[in-house]
Amino acid sequence: MPRNNSQVTAKATIAISDFTNDARVTKALDTLKHTFNPDKGGRPFIVSDVLDDAGHQYVNLVQKGGGVLGIALIGYTYVLEQMNIRFLRLAGTSAGAINTALVTVIDNKQDPKSEKVLDAVCKLNFFSFVDGHPATRWLIKKFITKDDFAGKAKRSLLWLLGTLALLITADVVLVGLSSHYTGVAVWAGLSFLLTGCCTLLIALGVSYVANLLKRLKNSGFGINPGDTFYDWIKQRLHENGVDTVQQLKDKAGACPKLTLRVENDAQYKALFGDVTFITSELVTQNKIQFPAMCNLFRTDINTMQPAGFIRASMSIPVFFESYMIKDIPATDPRIIAAWKDTFEISQPPETARFVDGGILSNFPLSIFYNNDIAVPRLPTFGIDLDDSKPEDKSQNPFNWSALGYFGRIFNTIRNYYDKDFLQKNKVYQLGVGKVDLSSDQFNWLNFFLSDKDKIDMFALGAEAACEFLTNFSWDDYKNQRRDLQQQLTTVKTPSHDNITH
Repeated sequence: MPRNNSQVTAKATIAISDFTNDARVTKALDTLKHTFNPDKGGRPFIVSDVLDDAGHQYVNLVQKGGGVLGIALIGYTYVLEQMNIRFLRLAGTSAGAINTALVTVIDNKQDPKSEKVLDAVCKLNFFSFVDGHPATRWLIKKFITKDDFAGKAKRSLLWLLGTLALLITADVVLVGLSSHYTGVAVWAGLSFLLTGCCTLLIALGVSYVANLLKRLKNSGFGINPGDTFYDWIKQRLHENGVDTVQQLKDKAGACPKLTLRVENDAQYKALFGDVTFITSELVTQNKIQFPAMCNLFRTDINTMQPAGFIRASMSIPVFFESYMIKDIPATDPRIIAAWKDTFEISQPPETARFVDGGILSNFPLSIFYNNDIAVPRLPTFGIDLDDSKPEDKSQNPFNWSALGYFGRIFNTIRNYYDKDFLQKNKVYQLGVGKVDLSSDQFNWLNFFLSDKDKIDMFALGAEAACEFLTNFSWDDYKNQRRDLQQQLTTVKTPSHDNITH
């Protein structure tokens, strides 16, 4: 059910200028303008060989997931845009999918987008996305905004159990004494009453937790429906003229006239705009790329709502309910052929269930790799959000916290595919900038961000973009990518001596 729009948006307490005029942001831009000013001894600013008539340089952009830390992504893209960088192809997961969607649909591809994304963020009530049961909303708020709430809750539970144990012991002792001392009977009765109250309190708590777990199962193993977010992102797409899959594709693909700075054998081959949102499908256990794989679920893709792609991508397990696509025409020959061609699955599911794309690919740089191109014409930039805490980065496993331990398990699983690609294609690491969000100030599930937190994250993203651009070398990237392609070609092409006749 759509939520009241006032629950989602409110009068902004901060303005766009509070972000863009922050001293850290202006300093980052001043540094870049000084570094890349040939008239004053700086070097030329060249990050791509693909340009438009206005002189904008084009790159492909991949944005990593990270919950509410995605505000740092906006700071990063803001600096890129201020340096006249524009985005040809875009991809993102979870929070990265949200910024990717907004950057895709707002205005034209050659226009800067980040300030308008900021405008939406300034008006956004983040806590409205926590749209589950009131009790779970209260618990989430306490866990995230109160220092050591988990510890306090644990100590309270231990205190309650300890009290019950003492009361039971008192019951036994007092009953024994009451047969010898008549005055003890009153105390024994009081002890029994307190024991009963304590037991009832624990029973009610257990019953309530059991009921919540039942509700969790019935609601798709998520404590928040995610309806508020779906309605919010759907409205943002609608405001920018995107209500169908085809409109989304048209918006992502609408490019100005592009030119090449230098000659390239590939010329303008496969030089197009598009957008990709990554999500994880649980029924068939596959990574899904929307909108490219819409034909797996509908014969008429325009019957699908593009907002669902972003909602599917950011379905954080347990925190949000799974996103479902029901009534898939699984017996339709076109659907069967699509599943067989894509995943070699001959029996498509009738219902698909999606969770956060970060489960399988939180940083999908690999989707822009094109082995048909010998020398790249533009780089792939990636924005990496690093929120691992210092104590959990330790190489000594005895120093990890409990959250750090389980975080390592989860990160090992979700980062393996992307890390494997980067290890085999190290050149792509040259295009990755990292935003350090490891401070205890930031929590990726903190939907109660203060204005200061938002501005701080934006500034950290801007500073990270400044550092990245200062150190990035398009020539190194291009040469290493060319060398990599030559190595792959050599491996795939056997020498004459190895050919048997």
